[in-house]
Amino acid sequence: MKTMDFDVLIAGGGLVGASLALALRGSGLQVAVVEPVPAEATQQPSFDDRQTALAPTSRRFFERLGVWDAIESGATPIRQIHVSDRGHGGFTRLCAEEEGLPALGHVAPNRVLGDALRPALAEAATLFCPAEILDTHVLMDGAEADVRPMGRKVRVGTEAGEITLNTRLLVVADGMHSATREALGVGTHARDYGQSAIIANLRTERPHDGVAYERFTPDGPLALLPSRDETVSLVWTLPHDDAETAAQTWDDVTFLAELQAAFGWRLGRLESVGSRSVYPLAAVTAEAFATERAVILGNAAHALHPVAGQGLNLALRDVAALAEALGAVSVDPQVDAPASAIDPGDPEVLNHYAQARQSDYRRTFTFTDGLVRLFSNECLPLVAARNLGLTALDLFPPARRYLLKQATGAAGNVPTLCQSPSPSMERRENEHE
Repeated sequence: MKTMDFDVLIAGGGLVGASLALALRGSGLQVAVVEPVPAEATQQPSFDDRQTALAPTSRRFFERLGVWDAIESGATPIRQIHVSDRGHGGFTRLCAEEEGLPALGHVAPNRVLGDALRPALAEAATLFCPAEILDTHVLMDGAEADVRPMGRKVRVGTEAGEITLNTRLLVVADGMHSATREALGVGTHARDYGQSAIIANLRTERPHDGVAYERFTPDGPLALLPSRDETVSLVWTLPHDDAETAAQTWDDVTFLAELQAAFGWRLGRLESVGSRSVYPLAAVTAEAFATERAVILGNAAHALHPVAGQGLNLALRDVAALAEALGAVSVDPQVDAPASAIDPGDPEVLNHYAQARQSDYRRTFTFTDGLVRLFSNECLPLVAARNLGLTALDLFPPARRYLLKQATGAAGNVPTLCQSPSPSMERRENEHE
């Protein structure tokens, strides 16, 4: 059986795994990626037709990777966010111009992200695709009295047969239902929201003008995100059975009429809808973000409710923090960093990374989970309080900016690789702070 040695082996070549491989470029670490699904396959889960809201921290991260120009050409800037509560008067608006920002974020199709990341990934890492991890165990080293894990042995199945990949660090980034995470013996805590999200693209009577709408309804949040060609991307949260019925049974006329009743007329008449997909929603958290010679990233580590579009942005901040912890001091493709002297699987390095990322995770989970719980409760005193709060946000700039920091990923200690590399941009954002 063929055997190869690497410093870092990434399970999963989707948005998170590919981003980490690019972030480690120039670090001196030998990186490999194992991905079971070819990028061009219709079932590729990371590079499908869904749209992703990218926070400014994610834009800066992709700038550092050298792929933002390729993404920006297919992305739509968010100029304003409009938040409302169906059936009640409270609402608030977050406006980029009023806050002195060029944009509150961008909306990019996953395929655009994939088209930017995959070519760069092929240059940054050894890619095994299609291939899947079959099992893994710790490699031990040292005398009997001082045995310690020196790496991981990973058995991989490829079209040409099985191979063995030895790595000092295994990074698990293969999704919420990660088999590799299970092979590590890391369990999860899950919360089923009892909801599914309907994903579709719409055409509307009025142009979106760069406004992202987040509307809370008794059945769950409903988001319309600005997209290319004056379309909007729909994320409509409903109870499981209702979502299946709406997506699979209703004709277009019925679907648009029901959606119009839930969303309202801020974009005029909803004129047409494309194909609809349904995704069950749950909050899933790994019991540990790091274990012996392994780190867990992305949805394998924490899957969030899609309200406010926080999931991928949190994962990219994790990627940036891990790359920094592993000594990726330069991610400029024109500048080679010196070979890393850091053992990427050192327990102290991994424990420090995992502990450092807990505060961002807890803050973001509390934000998304709290929004879902707050706006799904129809208790009249709570309804009155939350709508008063929305109105206060609209009238009280300091409170609005606090919300904006959380929504745009700027709360807490932002990893260096998610900070602006542009002095002019940095000055502008520092003035905003």
